[in-house]
Amino acid sequence: MLGQWFSLPRVGPDVFSQLMRQARLKYDRQKRMFMVEPSTNVTALTAILKEALKDDVIIELPCFVCGKSAGCSECEFVDVCDRTIVSNQCLCKGCLDYAYKHYCDTFMERLAAAKIKI
Repeated sequence: MLGQWFSLPRVGPDVFSQLMRQARLKYDRQKRMFMVEPSTNVTALTAILKEALKDDVIIELPCFVCGKSAGCSECEFVDVCDRTIVSNQCLCKGCLDYAYKHYCDTFMERLAAAKIKI
């Protein structure tokens, strides 16, 4: 999921180098984990991983409200949604039930934290 640490199966040095240089993936040597950051080239990342793992890679976005996985792999739009360019304000199914109220509350909290007046 974007913005959270994750692990990968062991990959060879060539693939690791591609992940670091081409995809600009962040790596923590102590944790032995990776993270997708805003500077990461997600298109290159998914292509490299698809080739190395011989499997499709699905990018999971965090839910705008609760921060958990938005459930991209189960979303009805999974086949047409380009998660490399889509808005990061997606909602998980749990928050979708109360979406409008949660969204407004979260939006106002973030406005207050940023000290923006509307």
